Formats: sequence, C-alpha cells, structure tokens
Amino acid sequence: MATPAPFKTSTVDAKKPVVDDKLKPTAEMHILVGGPYTVDGEEHRYGHTALRIISKGVDTTYDFGRYGKVTGTFGESGDGILRVWTDFKPYIASENALKRKTTGFVYAIFDHQAAAVTTHFDSLIKSGTAYPNKNRTAMKVYRLNTDYHALGPNCTTLSLDGATKALPKIDDGSEKYNKPADVLSMGERLALTAKGGAPRLFLPDNLLKFLSGGSLEKPIRTDVYGGGK
Repeated sequence: MATPAPFKTSTVDAKKPVVDDKLKPTAEMHILVGGPYTVDGEEHRYGHTALRIISKGVDTTYDFGRYGKVTGTFGESGDGILRVWTDFKPYIASENALKRKTTGFVYAIFDHQAAAVTTHFDSLIKSGTAYPNKNRTAMKVYRLNTDYHALGPNCTTLSLDGATKALPKIDDGSEKYNKPADVLSMGERLALTAKGGAPRLFLPDNLLKFLSGGSLEKPIRTDVYGGGK
C-alpha cells in the first residue's frame, strides 16, 4: 500500500506540511550590543545594549541609559531614562555617528513572545513619567521608577530582562562571562569590589562574548552596523 501524501491546504506553501507553517516564527528580537568609541580623544569603553522587537506592524527599539542627570564618583549612576524608538533608522544612525560598531544578535520568535516583551516594557513605562525628547518624532522618552546604575539596572541588565520575556533561557550560563576586569578601570574595579561585586552579567562587552558563543539560544543571524571596535 502506498504511503499517503501529506495533507495540504491552499493557504500554505504546497511543498510544506501545515504543521511546519503554523510553527514558523514570524517575529524577531534583536539584542543590539554597541562597542566602545572615542570622542575628543576620550575613550568611552563601557559600550551599550538595546533591545529591538519586530512583529506585525511593530518595530520598536528599547534604549535605556544615562540620558538624564548623571551622578556618582565615576558617573556610574543617574536618572533611569528609557528611550523608545519607533523607527530603527534614527536609532542606529545615532549609534553610527559615534563611530562605534553595533552587533545585532537576531532571534526568531513568535508574535506572542514579542507581545510579552512589549508588555514588560509597557509596565515599566506605566510606572514611570514622560521625559522631554528634544522634538525627535521617532522617539518617546520616559524616566523610569528605578534609577540607572552601572552594575544594574543598566542598559544590559534591562535589555536582558526584556529578552527573557521572549526567551527565558537567553542568559543561562552568562555568569561565566561576567568579567568586569575586561573593561573597567582599576578604580572602577575597586569600587565594584567594595560593593560586593556584580551578581549578574552587566557589561555590554561581556554580553557580546556570551552571545557570540556561550548562550544556549542561537541567533538566526548576526547583523553588524557601523565601524569601530
């Protein structure tokens, strides 16, 4: 007896089983890791991390940083400012203008996973307050309830918190890559030690190395923007 042919439907590619089509992710999550850059002879070694979500009718980049009042001996703390970009082009143009390289680790996710990330950030925004955005039409700015700190909440920890809403195991094993000495100055390392160290991965450079080879979640591709290190 001949083997029955797979069930087909006119709403999908006739060469693929229906189950494959239904299980195919149509959204994307981009973890964007920016490298160091130099301005007026001063090297900014810290780097930056942001999170981009693309799904049906949505392309949003969540960009948390010290975009308000900066405090601390090393400028390690300040207002927790979240910039929400609804157009990726001006965001990445602002990063490229610093002559830094940004590496985007792209993960295929389902729409409900993308919605979980959006809901997470919507909750943070709801508990915060609107903040001046210098007339940038593609960006809204909020001061969150929690202030920024270099050890966290910072650009990397906030981005990873959002990413885990889509892929809960995205940072499993990252503690092995938590190596502040790779980036921080001696003074900053001493200050870190005095605070008892960092309990989780918090540096963009360490995150870059982790996502490049240590994460159990593998990206479908890696996009590179701009020059620099």
